[in-house]
Amino acid sequence: MLRPCIRYPNARLAAHAVLQQLTAEGRRPVSPRPWNMYEPDTTFWWLVPSTDWPAYKHGKLFFSPDRAPAGHLFCGLHVEKGLDPTVGAAYPSPAGQRLLMKKDWTWFRFLADLESDAVGTAAANCGKSTGSAISLRLEAQFVSKPQAFDPYDPDAPRVQMDIVVFDISGSALRATTSETPANLLAHAANGGNTMELATCLRTMADDKWVWLDVFLGVVFATPSVAASPDVWDSAQLWTNALKVWSAWFV
Repeated sequence: MLRPCIRYPNARLAAHAVLQQLTAEGRRPVSPRPWNMYEPDTTFWWLVPSTDWPAYKHGKLFFSPDRAPAGHLFCGLHVEKGLDPTVGAAYPSPAGQRLLMKKDWTWFRFLADLESDAVGTAAANCGKSTGSAISLRLEAQFVSKPQAFDPYDPDAPRVQMDIVVFDISGSALRATTSETPANLLAHAANGGNTMELATCLRTMADDKWVWLDVFLGVVFATPSVAASPDVWDSAQLWTNALKVWSAWFV
């Protein structure tokens, strides 16, 4: 597949270029954050629409080399589902309490918009403006030890994780990857459209104790593998591929 190409060889440069674009348009505050601060040129990056950290509650723009083929970046919207407040007594530490969702988490808006097909409409618009397939990636894990759980710490212990990836075309979904060793997303993998997926996520097994990451966007070629003469700058990356997710970049 000939993918659209961006001029940035890594996630750090792509994130900072888009940050400059947002700043020029008057969007503030937006904070660039690396997943691994000690390996800034090879790690995953976020743009957070806030100075908050950790930024679990916010919808974020992401730039991920590790969720894409070599020489590519997966870029788009990242939304997180945290733990239900009803399990808060099991997580009394400050770190544990930060994992509990409140009403201001973007997750709730995103899930409602997944169900109403607003997310599907945005995905369809993104497909038109980029001329590319849109991917929806789910990653789910059970949180049993909050004192050892930090999704933003690259050195934190990793637990068994389910991964399901869909091609999304409007509201229609087609699963391309389904790895469900924890059996948290096995039902969701069968969702044929965004409304069915929303229902599956609302009724996910052990939902109150599950951390869920949603990544929605486009895989771009970087200059090291680019075959296309059309190489996008930050304005095109923002306008064509990222701005469409603005409703959840909050």
